[in-house]
Amino acid sequence: MRTRLLGLMAAVLLAAGCSSGAGNGAPEGTSGDKEAGTKTAAEQEPVKLKFSIWGNDAQKAMVEGLVDEFEQLHSGIEVEVMTIPFADYQQKLSIMLASRTAPDAGWLAERMIPQLLESGQLVDIAAEVEEDAGYNYADIYPSTLDIFRREDRLYGIPFSTPPVLIYYNKDLFLAKGLKTPTELYEEGKWNYEEFLKAARSITDPQRGIYGVKLVRDWNNWSDALLPLLWSHGAELFDSGGASFALNSPAGKEALQLYSDMMFKNKVHPLPGDELTFDSGRIGMYTDRYSYTSKARAVTDFAWDIAPMPAGIKGTGTSLGYAGVSVFETAHPAEAAELLKFITSAGSMSISAQYFVPSRKSVLESDVFLRAASEPSPESIQRAVLDQIATARIAPGHKNWQQIDTKIQLLLDGLYTQTSTVEKLLAQMEQEVNPLMK
Repeated sequence: MRTRLLGLMAAVLLAAGCSSGAGNGAPEGTSGDKEAGTKTAAEQEPVKLKFSIWGNDAQKAMVEGLVDEFEQLHSGIEVEVMTIPFADYQQKLSIMLASRTAPDAGWLAERMIPQLLESGQLVDIAAEVEEDAGYNYADIYPSTLDIFRREDRLYGIPFSTPPVLIYYNKDLFLAKGLKTPTELYEEGKWNYEEFLKAARSITDPQRGIYGVKLVRDWNNWSDALLPLLWSHGAELFDSGGASFALNSPAGKEALQLYSDMMFKNKVHPLPGDELTFDSGRIGMYTDRYSYTSKARAVTDFAWDIAPMPAGIKGTGTSLGYAGVSVFETAHPAEAAELLKFITSAGSMSISAQYFVPSRKSVLESDVFLRAASEPSPESIQRAVLDQIATARIAPGHKNWQQIDTKIQLLLDGLYTQTSTVEKLLAQMEQEVNPLMK
């Protein structure tokens, strides 16, 4: 694949060189002569790429702005940005790849990568990024590349590595005379005990106010639960990734706590409730740093960010991961050029307002800390940068799509209260283990 891609890259550059010479004194009868039946550069059909992403309107607008700039620099390439809801992204991408209707390049989250690597549907871009001096490949944190690397091959470049964190409504804390998560963290007291105390105090059923919401999307259980599970010492898989490990005392304790928030203490919205943090009726909300693109639009209340609370096994922060890959389609060379542009230092300086960049030159500068007026540089340092070193990437598996669907389906037993936590975990172990093979 690398040989093929290098050849295609050379062809792209050669074509560009030929195009630039058209009309500059080429003799009659050459390939530039229209009467010979060959199109001039201006008449050639542009290469049309599709680039897939997920995210909200603000993030899509940011990507479209970068794509516009890329098209200005590459006049022979047009790019269509495709937005697919995150909950449906992996399944739809798998279907498009199987039916040969896939985008040429696109975003991938950590859980999607093992399956696509196993199926051989990603293009090796190692030579293109490592040998392009202008790209500055050495600027990317090496550890963030591990998930995309296989021996000397490389199948993507990360553009965001954000930890899960707490967004909190400062006005609701002030109204109850409570110390904020930031203040408790600075005192070394920010743990799940204080988290639940605050949630109970803030919750006001008559006004439809809840102390906490862990869930952004009810079909995306792992983002909501992994930090809670890890902070209590529970693991989803065993260390070798060969068997389901959540059916344990720690797993039961953590999942019971999640259930109690909804059905016993009633500090968390019930399953299916789409109440959002920006409504002003959620005290604390867990999400990734990218949610700041929505939070910054809030004008009705003051908000801030803080690290996740600590459990009995410390802070179980989950590190999100998103990268750009080139898929096996008709235009890998042009798609690789798009990948390099989207993951360049200049582009990451722009996307840093929403994403935690993987380039040292951007992450370790004021470009990231002061990308927008909110949150403050101090809050970003505390809730994001200081947490990255201990955060963990969500476990992946080549059969993640099936495992994810199975666990989500079985969680309905918890959400409908038709199963106990103990019975639910036993059933998960029984039905997920065969998918681990």
